[in-house]
Amino acid sequence: MKKLKIALVMPTHSNLNSSLHNLLKVYLYLIREYGVEVTMFTDKRNEFAFKGFKVEKINGIDHGTILEKILLFLGMQRDYYTDVIGKLEGYDIIETSNPEFYWFAYQSYIAAKKHNIKLIYRTSQTIDGFYLFRLTKFIPLKIAEKAYRHAKWLLFSNPQAAERCIRLGLAEKDSEKIVITGHATDTNLFSPKKTRRMNSKTILLSVGGIYKIKGHHLIIRALKEVVDNGHDAELWIVGDGYYKKSLVRLAKKLGISDKVKFLGSKDHKELADIYNKADIFVLANYQEITPAVNEALACEKPVVVMECGGVDYVIPGTSYGMVSKKFDVDDMAQKIIYLINNKKISYEIGRNGRQRILQNFSIEKVGEKFYKCFIS
Repeated sequence: MKKLKIALVMPTHSNLNSSLHNLLKVYLYLIREYGVEVTMFTDKRNEFAFKGFKVEKINGIDHGTILEKILLFLGMQRDYYTDVIGKLEGYDIIETSNPEFYWFAYQSYIAAKKHNIKLIYRTSQTIDGFYLFRLTKFIPLKIAEKAYRHAKWLLFSNPQAAERCIRLGLAEKDSEKIVITGHATDTNLFSPKKTRRMNSKTILLSVGGIYKIKGHHLIIRALKEVVDNGHDAELWIVGDGYYKKSLVRLAKKLGISDKVKFLGSKDHKELADIYNKADIFVLANYQEITPAVNEALACEKPVVVMECGGVDYVIPGTSYGMVSKKFDVDDMAQKIIYLINNKKISYEIGRNGRQRILQNFSIEKVGEKFYKCFIS
């Protein structure tokens, strides 16, 4: 059988301390199990290397410039690459992201049509768009519509992401193109391990870029309520970003600076150790559920997740985690306190959560879904 040549077109994504790492692990599984060949298309300015992958550098016009920020604010497509269409010739499959957001994803459609290549779009996006998208969406959606129509498969990390595309007219309801994959999780790396504890404090953990939209500030406010209710707790935040100074100021204002620890960005191995040292994982992301929830559950940690896109897919009931009301800090704090006070239930949530991740979201489970699309 001919070796499948796959082009992974994600030129603006190169941070291996992010969900990109999980996606690359899925492809490593496919390389190992099925002998596929994968080339990562990345911006020429990125220092990107990943064992087992070929790398193709492409030339961007607006990436990293003020023009990209303007286009993002306007809700229009951004990140145009001058040479990507030609360089995609000869591949069997193109896998890329949202053409309503990225020019390179629309250019992938042009290349797929021109060179007769199977096109696959993949997204976890559950909100319609960013900034002025609600005012300008007619233009990007009109452009993206034909690209979605041409795609062979549409891969979504959760059902709400699929519902978004249907709502925007980019996919048809009950379309056979739609495949729900879930966020892939390395269940070998992210697994329960015995760790030495230096004190008896309850450690809350939040993982994600330090941006306002990630909601770390809401967790800091919830921590204040947890402490005020007599619990010896602290919050560890893993990630980097522009919003750190605001979070530091907030913790100081609330009088809990000594209880909020910023750990910086961590690679997956370090992160697995941190999950195992924590007691409760908390997510307050404004948009959709992130792979960090899967990772925490895979380490048998109980989770409190604020209402967001895709949450029901990962946490279908209280046996797998606690879901707090959107932007309701009091509700978040009460659910954290409930888990602190109910050790047995916390333990059961962690155990059930790991089994759910193993059964639905392991690298192998998601990889098989990908491969089925590639060969059909």
